[in-house]
Amino acid sequence: MSGKPFDHPTKPELAILKLLWPGDDLSARNIHDAIADDFSWSYSTVRTVLERMSEKGLISKYARDGVNYYGSEVTKVSVLGRMIADFSTRVLELDRAPAAAFFSDSKLLSETELDELEAMLRKAEDQ
Repeated sequence: MSGKPFDHPTKPELAILKLLWPGDDLSARNIHDAIADDFSWSYSTVRTVLERMSEKGLISKYARDGVNYYGSEVTKVSVLGRMIADFSTRVLELDRAPAAAFFSDSKLLSETELDELEAMLRKAEDQ
């Protein structure tokens, strides 16, 4: 990990990334419809958050048939790995992040992603 602080995605940004991580690019309307109940946001608020996420490099944006579509620019493993490593050292004051096996019951991570996470956490630990 680099020496600069990791800018964690906010709760809404993480919810949007979770929608995009399966690989399907979504329109702002699709995203709004999926998270509207959780955040009680207007459509314009969702578009503002999407623009900010695009500026941060978290997502990409492209137009197709006059509609903007969004896709993830960060992988699930990279975001979760950095969040886990940061939380482990900064909050829990651990010398090392927990093994990825700790997250084996996660509905969000596949076996392959758990292996990638384990490698990322160990690499961060060595740096």
